[in-house]
Amino acid sequence: MDRANATQAAETKTPPRGDEPVSSRDEEVFATFRSQIDAALDAHIPRGRPAALLQFPYDANVGNHMMWVATTDYLRARQIPVGYVAHGSNFDVAALRRAIGRGPILFLGGVTISRLWPRHGEVKRLVAEALPDNPLISLPATSLLVDDADRQQAGALFGRHANVTVMARDPESGAQARAAFPSSVNVVTVPDLALRLAAQPRRATATFDIMWLRRGDTEAKAADPPSGVHVFDWPEPVKAISSSYVLLRASGLFSRLRSSRPGDAAAGLVNPPMAWLYRRASLEALRYGNTTLDRGTVLVTDRMHPHVLAALRGQHVVLLPDRFGKNRAVYDFGTHRLNTVHWADTPAQALDIARTLAAQQPH
Repeated sequence: MDRANATQAAETKTPPRGDEPVSSRDEEVFATFRSQIDAALDAHIPRGRPAALLQFPYDANVGNHMMWVATTDYLRARQIPVGYVAHGSNFDVAALRRAIGRGPILFLGGVTISRLWPRHGEVKRLVAEALPDNPLISLPATSLLVDDADRQQAGALFGRHANVTVMARDPESGAQARAAFPSSVNVVTVPDLALRLAAQPRRATATFDIMWLRRGDTEAKAADPPSGVHVFDWPEPVKAISSSYVLLRASGLFSRLRSSRPGDAAAGLVNPPMAWLYRRASLEALRYGNTTLDRGTVLVTDRMHPHVLAALRGQHVVLLPDRFGKNRAVYDFGTHRLNTVHWADTPAQALDIARTLAAQQPH
């Protein structure tokens, strides 16, 4: 796409009216996403038993918290108790077994089937070996299998477990997962959980015409943003979101009690407040994300979830490629249908589109 065509593409999508956070057309698209997600979760998450939800994001990546909020929203709507929660450092197989018996075990989505983020794989492997009778559901994720060794490792992730569902959040990830996993693993394609969230509020007037949220980790593609725009990334330490950090510090008290000898007897009392505190912490991270995006009229980003958050706010966003093709796969699978989402192949194209969009917005 050249610059002229990039600008023309921006002009083909109409700015929102301004009297509602998400246009009625985009709300219809989001309603379709929510219906697809709920149908898939209903088909694979059994009711009548407490569920475990693993891999809480003990970080400040707002996108991970969007998935946690959306997942717990679903479980609350279906009246499925969250009987056990854990992050990568306080997870314990024996405590998990005591808490939920043979209930379903859910693994948070994201990029969780790849050696790029190995702790996710380690937890899946431990659970599959220790709890062969529980339904295991890996929530919608990207399969970033970077080479043959990664594919072989992924294929052995769940061992001989006979009740595993892997949800891929785009067809490309679904194809990679089906090629890597044995036929005993059920692979289904489901939109990302963050697309289930309700419309998000905008509460402040923008101070920048263009905000550029650029990732700085292993998934980043080497392409520098242009000068003259506000460039940032999500903070790394969770304490950067102070309200979320306070809640997680409080959850640590329950976590330490749960891992103690008296905690065995008190597990039924300890797990519910931990689940509540984790949800509140994620809601605070989501609030932080909204407050941050309030500062810009148009968002440009190479992170996947911020483009979803912007669309949930009725905010125009230009999405750039990441290193592994994750963003394009999600865009092609669904978010291209949203009026406020635009694609650019290069930073220069993104800047042209963003400038056109910013000029169209009321000031």
